[in-house]
Amino acid sequence: MKFKFLVALLLAIVLVGCSEEQDEIIVISTPYGDMTAVLFDETPLHKENFLKLAKSGMYDSVLFHRVINEFMIQTGNLATGKLESGVKYTLPAEFMAEKYIHEKGALAAARTGDASNPEKKSSGSQFYIVHGEKFDNEGLAARADRRQYLKLSGLFQRMLRSERFPDLTEKYNYHVNKFREDSTYNFNQAQRDLIFNSIEVIEEAFGPQADPGYPDWAKEVYATIGGAPHLDGQYTVFGKVVEGLEVIDQIAGTATNQRDRPLEDIRMDVKVVSMSKSEITKKYGITYPK
Repeated sequence: MKFKFLVALLLAIVLVGCSEEQDEIIVISTPYGDMTAVLFDETPLHKENFLKLAKSGMYDSVLFHRVINEFMIQTGNLATGKLESGVKYTLPAEFMAEKYIHEKGALAAARTGDASNPEKKSSGSQFYIVHGEKFDNEGLAARADRRQYLKLSGLFQRMLRSERFPDLTEKYNYHVNKFREDSTYNFNQAQRDLIFNSIEVIEEAFGPQADPGYPDWAKEVYATIGGAPHLDGQYTVFGKVVEGLEVIDQIAGTATNQRDRPLEDIRMDVKVVSMSKSEITKKYGITYPK
């Protein structure tokens, strides 16, 4: 009787262990070491797509082709690896700025600019890992201003392509011609002033565009860990480096050319590792949605 009880107990323990929910984490190997990252369940399209590419080996030997210190390291252009060309498809945006922000180590999808991509769709393969810098409240206010400008600029460019706003086009062309006549003319500042002075017209066409700022918890993260806060809500954050943050520092610090490409090739290999969600939570502090 006692033997049967022990067998039943052992079987129950085994069944509980086998039924524990699993997840798949990724390990990005580089000449500077490995980075381990968790992909978020709340961005299922990006997670599924990334795992598909990683499992098929398409990310192996791909370059980090764009590196900007204190900003980000970008990779995922499959044409720089084993393939002759990159992917042609895009993914719908999956923004979750209320929970996942551009803190140091965040994995986010690259994309084309707002003017040609108003829905902010993600590249089917290219992504970046945030390096960033630390910001106090004053610095975050400047980043919020930058974020709003980038958003307004994309909308403004869409308006210029339309024939419905001839006054804006005329004002814009005035500054373009001034710059052509005088190369010392501060066109960037003139364009910025024109865009912010056109907020009423922009909001009439696209609705309210005031920047929401940053919640207190995000301010704490950006003050202590750092990141790239002006990208929040504009690019899909779909994962996070949980081990190997120092590898980001080393790649971000490499010498680059004028196009931000490293002077020496930095390639990666990506593998997928299965691990129980409870272990991931215990080891890395990642919480899963219920």
